[in-house]
Amino acid sequence: MRILILKGRSQYGGTRLFCDHAAAAFRRRGEAVEVLDLGHTDDIAAPVLAHAAGAGRFDLIFSINIAGGFRDGAGRTLSDLYGGPHVLWLTDYVLSQTERLRATPPSTALLLVDPTQVDAVRAIYGPQRFGHVSFFPHPAVGEAAPPDASADAFLARRPIPVLWSGGFQQPEPPWTGVEGPARQVLQAALDLALSVEWTPPHVALDTVLRTLGLDLSDPANVGARETAHLVDVEVRRTRRFEFLKAVAATGVPLHIVGAGWESQLHRFKNAAYEGPVEMNRMAELMAQSRLVLNTNGNFGAGSHERPFSAALAGAASFSDFSRYYAEVFAPGRDIELFYWKDLDAGMTALSALAADPERAFAYAHAAQAKTLAHHTWDRRIDLIASAADAVRR
Repeated sequence: MRILILKGRSQYGGTRLFCDHAAAAFRRRGEAVEVLDLGHTDDIAAPVLAHAAGAGRFDLIFSINIAGGFRDGAGRTLSDLYGGPHVLWLTDYVLSQTERLRATPPSTALLLVDPTQVDAVRAIYGPQRFGHVSFFPHPAVGEAAPPDASADAFLARRPIPVLWSGGFQQPEPPWTGVEGPARQVLQAALDLALSVEWTPPHVALDTVLRTLGLDLSDPANVGARETAHLVDVEVRRTRRFEFLKAVAATGVPLHIVGAGWESQLHRFKNAAYEGPVEMNRMAELMAQSRLVLNTNGNFGAGSHERPFSAALAGAASFSDFSRYYAEVFAPGRDIELFYWKDLDAGMTALSALAADPERAFAYAHAAQAKTLAHHTWDRRIDLIASAADAVRR
């Protein structure tokens, strides 16, 4: 099978590294893979057309966050140009990508990072809008660390007690630019979302709209329902800031990486700050860490790559609850999960795990074995191939 992977720009190199891992995994299967690097430009049309003119047919085109709405001057899609199905993985909250979704042809196979986002696409745009939409959980990135032989070796080889990665977003007054009754609707949806452990943003907003008598089946109301992405932003900001303050109060020793933290470092009694780093560097730091913190980006039924990458690097993970993590891990044995509605208990658990390298070692050892067996790119590419088959002409 000939496979084309479109590799675009990426902040901190994340999706570019994903593309490299995907290409390597397909090659290990014996597939012929070509990577078209579009990272040098925002206007991908010219290099894509130049490449397609002499590239021949591909059996599968894969991209991450880019090129879903590609059409040339004659209206041809990527599938038209290259002959094979296009599989597009969207790693951000799907309703924050509404312009891309509207432009993406129905023949595209969509992969999303939370199964409730699959539900959102089907509910808002209709089950026939795309030929295939499915959940694609993040695979681990980086290289598998050699297993630590003992808890003592784990402690000696990993000088970072707790690693915390990700940019800081300053909470802001919500609904900037939103006027009139829409503000009250969004605030009611936000209040509902924050009143429970987790609910999908589109469900919170649909619930409020339904109580106001809105007919959710009316296509004229699609735009109103798409504003669930604003609810997602506010839930994410609110809870991440709550988490920041709670972690700071524990005093656990931290190594923090990410942009925008300078104004918050005064909160931490025992923290080293490295600033923003590329994802390759992040993988290196995970291999030097005993415990890695994760907040799941408001994907309460889905994934982030961080717990899997941490496990691959031989570190334990502490994360907010996700239905997916609860299914694929064994909380309390190979991952520690906390609940937003009981953050105090979560911080007690974090402090205890950070102070117990033997237990962190046991978690990490079990999680690495599980990740190697089930959560690498070598395993996930089957989902890409299946998605392509579902829309293949």
